[in-house]
Amino acid sequence: MNAGKAAPSNGGSHPTQTVSKTSFTYTLDTLPPRQDPLLQFMVNLLMRDGKKATAERFVADMLADMAKLTNSDPLPLVYEAVELAKPILRMQSRKQGDRSISHRLAVEMLAVLEGNSSVLSRKDEAHKIGTVNRANASVRI
Repeated sequence: MNAGKAAPSNGGSHPTQTVSKTSFTYTLDTLPPRQDPLLQFMVNLLMRDGKKATAERFVADMLADMAKLTNSDPLPLVYEAVELAKPILRMQSRKQGDRSISHRLAVEMLAVLEGNSSVLSRKDEAHKIGTVNRANASVRI
């Protein structure tokens, strides 16, 4: 969602008034929409133990701090920050099969006994690193 576009759920638009560079404070005319979907999402992420009012206060304080630091309307900046930080791809996990944990453990144990498990190579690598670092153990920085 771009910073200048309207919020889809409430049909309203973000405040697009030009604001003087001296200082920006919210007035009754420039308040962000109460049902802004991004702000509600942030409130729900911040909410702990059902304390929604506390989370709403955190978001309101964040908007006030951003307004003080930038001397402009913070809501488009929040939308732009989320747009820049969101992932490009959506990763979705899926099950790889119905093998049980006992079957996987049995296969791994047999692989260790045969000597072709990745666990053994990781163990050897950790041992090499420990051996190299043993020479530096007496040196204190």
